[in-house]
Parts: sequence; structure tokens; C-alpha cells
Amino acid sequence: MEALDLPAEQLASAVGARPFLLLALLLIGTVGVLLGLVAVARFSDRHARALWAWAVRVYAAAAAHPATRRLSARFPAVARVLRELSAAEYLVIHLGLGLALSMAALVFVALAEGVREGEPIVDVDLALARALHASSSRAGVAALRAFTLLGSFWALALLAVVVTAALLRRGRRVLAVGWLFALAGGGVLNSALKALFARPRPTFADPLAVAAGWSFPSGHSMGTFVAFGMLSYLGLLLLRTLRARLVLVALALGWTVAMGFSRMYLGVHYLSDVLAGFAAGTVWLAVCISGIEVARRRPGRIDGQPLPS
Repeated sequence: MEALDLPAEQLASAVGARPFLLLALLLIGTVGVLLGLVAVARFSDRHARALWAWAVRVYAAAAAHPATRRLSARFPAVARVLRELSAAEYLVIHLGLGLALSMAALVFVALAEGVREGEPIVDVDLALARALHASSSRAGVAALRAFTLLGSFWALALLAVVVTAALLRRGRRVLAVGWLFALAGGGVLNSALKALFARPRPTFADPLAVAAGWSFPSGHSMGTFVAFGMLSYLGLLLLRTLRARLVLVALALGWTVAMGFSRMYLGVHYLSDVLAGFAAGTVWLAVCISGIEVARRRPGRIDGQPLPS
């Protein structure tokens, strides 16, 4: 109970002195968010009929509105894509994605404002970074230096090529294009956000690792989140058994959190950098998956492939 009364900075220092406790807390928090999204999805499924009826009414009213008709005349291609989706289908596909996007966007904005305005999150960042640096071990640094290379640009680029080749071999062109767009766009978005916020990286007299560029949000965290989030999405589409899907999602989740942890442990990112990377990655991932699902469900295609003639 006494720990609950400590200031946030002291609590951060206490957690940072036990690095694997921090890793466990990150995993627990991520699993909690995932379970929350699953609960919302199950609620939506149980009340699908009522939600579908409501969505159909809203969809029909929006389509009949004069403003919508004017926009449809001005942008016929966009209007054609929207007409090809039923309200019920749109609801089922995008409800969870929209919720994840909204929550992640709110988290990112809160973190960004806190960092920019010098709010308590900055003090927590500094306290945790110093505690992790002081508690680091030679073996831990060596292991995480090797591990963090797997989240680098070249490692993700190699993964992108391998997965693209596998998808094209199976004739999944829509998924292959969506996969490449998600990874490439995520990298561009991260670079733009770094330049926008221009936050310096943590500094130490005896750094454990050195990284170039700005700190917020973490590129390794965001890139790994998008890559392994997309792998989980592809696995849900292509794997046949529930066990295989659960194993893939669990591995992706653990790998992503471990990557963010490695960046903090090595002293090249703050906690808020990593959390912002996860949040921005969630926003981008939701946008990409939503777009892929629209493309996959166009008339004349089944699961991203043309209908047989």
C-alpha cells in the first residue's frame, strides 16, 4: 500500500530498478487492452441484429441526404466504393477498428501534449530512464543490443520482402499490396512525427547504446507494432486453426512489447516514446486494415482474389 502513496517519479524509479517488472507491466497492460477490444467485439456480435438494423437506417438516411448526393456527383469513384458496401458489412468490419483507432489516437494526443508541455509524464520518463540505466547488466545489454537489431529498418525491410513474396506466391495480390503499403507508410509517418515533435533522445555520461535521429515516437516500437500487427491480421485470414491463430497473436504481442522494452533498457528511448509508438502504430494499422478489407470485399473478388470466370 505504501507504494501507492509514492510520487510518480519515485514509483517509476522503483519499477526501473527491476527491469523485468517493467516488462511484465507492459505485457499486462497490452493484454488488458486486447481483452477490452475482444469484449467490445463480443458485445457487438451478440447485439449484431439490432446494431445492423440501426446501421441500415443511418446508412440509408445518409445516402439520401442532398449533401451526400452532391458529394457523390463530385467524387463518383468514392461513391461507387461506398455503395458496394452494405451498412451491415461496414459495421461488422470497421466497428472494432474504429474503436481501436479512436482510443489510440486519444492516447497519442495525450502523450504528445504531455511531452510538449512538460507535464508529469516527462518527469516519469526521466526517472524511469535513469533507474533502468543504473540497473542494467552487461548480459542484459548484450542480449538486447542483438534483439533490437531485429526491429531495425533493414530487418523489417527483409521481413517485408519475404512476406510479400509468400503472398504473391499464393495469389494474394491485394494482401501483398496492403502489407507493403502498411509497412512503408508506417515508416514515413514515423519520420514525419519525429520531425514534428523533434524530441531529443535520453542522454547519459556512459551510454549503453547510441541511436541517431529524434526520440518521439519510437521508430522501432511503431514499426514492429505495424509489422507484427499486420502479420497477426494475415494469420487470422490465412491460418485455419484457432490454436495457430492464438499462437501467432501471442508471439506477435510478446515480440512487440519486448522490442519497446529493449529501446528503454538500452537508453535510446523514453517510456512515452515507446507508448506513443504503439499508439501511432495502432492508428495506422487500423487505417490500413480497414482499407484492405474494403478492397477485399469489392464485387468480383473473393478474399482479395478475382472471382473465377
